[in-house]
Amino acid sequence: MGLWVNYCPAAHIGSGQQMNLKNALILLAIAIGQFLAPALPSLGIGESVGERALQTGIPPELPPGIFFSIWGVIFTLYLIFAAIALLKPSYVEMHLAHPLVLAGVGNVIWMVSNQLIGNIALDLILLLPILLFSWEASHRLHRMGGFDGTGRRLLAGMLTGLLSGWAAVAVSISLPRLVRAIRDLGPTDQVWISLWIALASLAILAWLYATRASRGLWFFAALGWGVTGIVLNNWTRTDMHWLAAAAGLVGLYVIWRRLAYGARPAFQ
Repeated sequence: MGLWVNYCPAAHIGSGQQMNLKNALILLAIAIGQFLAPALPSLGIGESVGERALQTGIPPELPPGIFFSIWGVIFTLYLIFAAIALLKPSYVEMHLAHPLVLAGVGNVIWMVSNQLIGNIALDLILLLPILLFSWEASHRLHRMGGFDGTGRRLLAGMLTGLLSGWAAVAVSISLPRLVRAIRDLGPTDQVWISLWIALASLAILAWLYATRASRGLWFFAALGWGVTGIVLNNWTRTDMHWLAAAAGLVGLYVIWRRLAYGARPAFQ
């Protein structure tokens, strides 16, 4: 995997035209599958992700439902990327296709599992490959030089960054839920511990992304969106304003530190 080894994308410029048609079709099929998987509950199959998340109450780390609409943005970017990979591929699509295929498969499996099974530990485990492969795609784009002023690179940067960032948010807000399940606690029990587990996880993942994966800022756009959701959740839904303030301060600090000090991904 490219995250741990050096390679030179320039050596493959032009070979993107040789991108396997089968791989491009698989990428497109997964892009479509990501739109179809959430529709299963409307067909009477399983229970929606949102309903499962709120079965026992509103936890402090869970953003309101509207914030999860970012998945629609990510899936749309993924679909556009897949269409370009099929119709007019370049070395960008060729080098990002593999980790994005695996991340997309992970998305579909996670959504189906959550809706049909809803096991808290399994849901968290299934999020980890999505995180890993989306970060791998981000790192590969970083190794290519990141944004170069073209629409193709902008699309790739938005897709890999938002997917990587929101996967980090998803993992971070899933950890407190697992801890509560292990300790047999409700969503309103020991709320400070639940919140700090989520915020600490987000901060650590943000540091790892900036020092190991990519200099891209779209990751932090997704992370900021998630933290804003946590703030509004505690300000408007749980009425725990101190938790909202804590979440806001941590989120602002993480983003300020990235903007002020930049990023230096390892394994150059």
